[in-house]
Amino acid sequence: MDLAPTDEQRAVQEQARRFLAVELVRERRLAWDRTPEGHDAAFWEAVAALGWFAYGLPAAYGGQGASLLDLGILVEECGRAAAPFGIFAAIAGGLGLAALGTAAQKRTWLPAVARGEKLVTLAVAEERATANPSAFATRVRRRGRGLRLAGEKRYVAQGSTANAFLVAARDGRGVSALLVPADTAGVSVRPHRTFGKDRQSVVTFDDVSVPASAVAGPRGTAWPRFAGLRLRLAALLCADMVGGADAVLAMTARYVGEREQFGMKLGTFQAVQQMTAEMAIALEGARHATRRALWRLADGEPAVRAVAVAKAWTGQAFRDITLTAHQLHGGAGYVIEHELHRYSARAKEAELRFGSTEEWLATLADEMHLTSARG
Repeated sequence: MDLAPTDEQRAVQEQARRFLAVELVRERRLAWDRTPEGHDAAFWEAVAALGWFAYGLPAAYGGQGASLLDLGILVEECGRAAAPFGIFAAIAGGLGLAALGTAAQKRTWLPAVARGEKLVTLAVAEERATANPSAFATRVRRRGRGLRLAGEKRYVAQGSTANAFLVAARDGRGVSALLVPADTAGVSVRPHRTFGKDRQSVVTFDDVSVPASAVAGPRGTAWPRFAGLRLRLAALLCADMVGGADAVLAMTARYVGEREQFGMKLGTFQAVQQMTAEMAIALEGARHATRRALWRLADGEPAVRAVAVAKAWTGQAFRDITLTAHQLHGGAGYVIEHELHRYSARAKEAELRFGSTEEWLATLADEMHLTSARG
């Protein structure tokens, strides 16, 4: 297992880093914060022109067929720059449709997704359920020759700008995946503001009429594929967090190396050195765990345990690294306009997305066969 980036991966990494450094200037970010999309059309078109939305998709549908490990390198750079989360949402939706969609659905949608012309986003989690399909309240029922979909989905990324939703719904004793265009009658989207500055929505399906062709795969059998997708996206999100944590560590090391207190550089104080070193140790653990999880997934190896370790460790590490950074920045760390706040808000939100630290620790306990010992 060689986790060091290849020459091709380094080229992607360097290109992404240069592009984002030029594009993500402070004034532009602040303007995006006030928009429903979280970005502007010129930026989205530039990202599409680089092939990022196509990078992890099958070549048969206009993609580049990159492995999950390759894709993790790109996503890490997006996290390092705190790029608009819409990029991750678009990549996730494309991967979801590639994994769950029928051949006809993929032919219709994926080439446009790869070009950045269409956005398919996931609508899985609910108020009382994120990864427990038996608790889903959203249901699909047969009505004549078609189907009726009713329920409400939460935490839907880029819901207000999506062209279609890939929905998980109870279907008898199982779960079906349905591809539902956003302009279908009975679909309503209510944006929610979040402290992480991503664009989440509540999407309601009010007895929506959909054709039988909307179902992705055999009815009632989609949950194992949703679970596999969740593993891959959780590992990719860890890569985003690793990039963000790396950026926070770099800005903090730079700050304590320049800031003077009592006539001395902050970085010369032993306590500051130890705190910064602990940030670096947490980051290295996160990076190794994340790349190992991505490698196992890309290689087709069993990966539940590796992803559980990566998500539990990385979510907590990114959050703690940003909190320590705020402490070391002193008064500057309390200024909301400081870029550090963008990373700390993103860290807390990412810790919860695709399962909290506690949920992944429970998954790891299951994998270690500890649950049978509970009293």
